[in-house]
Amino acid sequence: MATQGSAFLEGFTDGPIPEKTMGELLAAFGERDMRFDTVLVRGHALGTDVIGDASWTEFNDNDSKRVARTITRTFMFFHRPETTLPEFSIQAKRGVAGRFLLGVASRLLGVPGIELPEEPEFNEKFTVITANPESVRVLLVRELIDALVAIEDVNMSFVSRGLLFTRHPGTFRSSSLSAMDRQDERLLGDARTRFVEDAVTCCAPVVDDPDSGRRAADAVEGTFAEEAYRNMTESGGLAGRAVKKMMVTQAMLDIIEHAPTPRQEIPGPVRRRAWGGLNFPLVILGLLAPTFLTIGLVIGLGGGSGATGPWWILLLVGALLCVIFGFVFMHRLVRKRIIGSGRIVPGRIIAVEKTDTSVNDDVIHRIIVQPDAGGEEPITAKMGSEPAKSARRMMEDGTPTWVLVDPKKPGRGLWPHGWSLEARAD
Repeated sequence: MATQGSAFLEGFTDGPIPEKTMGELLAAFGERDMRFDTVLVRGHALGTDVIGDASWTEFNDNDSKRVARTITRTFMFFHRPETTLPEFSIQAKRGVAGRFLLGVASRLLGVPGIELPEEPEFNEKFTVITANPESVRVLLVRELIDALVAIEDVNMSFVSRGLLFTRHPGTFRSSSLSAMDRQDERLLGDARTRFVEDAVTCCAPVVDDPDSGRRAADAVEGTFAEEAYRNMTESGGLAGRAVKKMMVTQAMLDIIEHAPTPRQEIPGPVRRRAWGGLNFPLVILGLLAPTFLTIGLVIGLGGGSGATGPWWILLLVGALLCVIFGFVFMHRLVRKRIIGSGRIVPGRIIAVEKTDTSVNDDVIHRIIVQPDAGGEEPITAKMGSEPAKSARRMMEDGTPTWVLVDPKKPGRGLWPHGWSLEARAD
């Protein structure tokens, strides 16, 4: 069914979101577990435009009266599969947090941003968060700046293959349902039509210019990923130091690829990515589990048959922590074994699938690689959302890659390429 009433809505029809567009849309929303409703799709000479309502659940802090809230927000997404853009966001400023605290936190963490000295009104109303200031400046063209300043209440998220447009979270309708809040920010009727008009007006200068990505890339030396790495590591903040410790380079991958097994010299960032990040949780669990078990045993045995109180709960918690410790420890050993003794298998990525598991709010994905050698079964590597994003790009382009296969379970592997700077190339 075609929409009516505005030239900006011409060509939109009811229909499913194309698979490739869906992958980029989820990346723009941070790989949340999303539901999309009232979706309209329009084919574009440069890609696909999508209008709809996105819903997701956010869990509140422990001190909150409500356990969680479901947020529903109207969005417009412009998917441009043939254009590669630097990833950044433009956020409307709101109150003290928007105008002061966000800037202070960004400087302390060393998260780069930019201001436009010649655009004081834009700087007053918006924050640009990016590790790619040089290439992003090229995209902040006159038409885009003027549209944003006029509309004001806007958030924009640029991802490699598209642009997500939403209203800045503000006034919304809310109703409580037991332990869950519903934060309804859908736009209906004329408000929805105006939203689409504003989205097209703001985004068209970038998404409808087929040369925008090339011009941004030409403004910097190397890739967007390399530009971001330089800016983050040279900023001197906490984020930059963390990036430097975790960044895997092509030279490190070459060491892994060509070293004989068992591999003895594992580069530090590869160790930290593969299993080193599990050291701290293991220490904490290793301390807490025996502590709970000991206290529970002391209380239970000390009181004899007449012992009362929650001693058995302490035992139960201690036992549960022991089980979790075992799972984490085994996971660490498996990944260490794969890095140290895994067989190199060349292949191509054939699927990237979300799982129901998250680690530190990062959704884990299955990256499935089909070996080049005939007759071999696909290999599954479980990785976070950033490697999954790189895997999706490589799958679309048919780029060859390789995985390390677990010597004890041939269908299981690791994909170190997903951690590398080169995997995020333009």
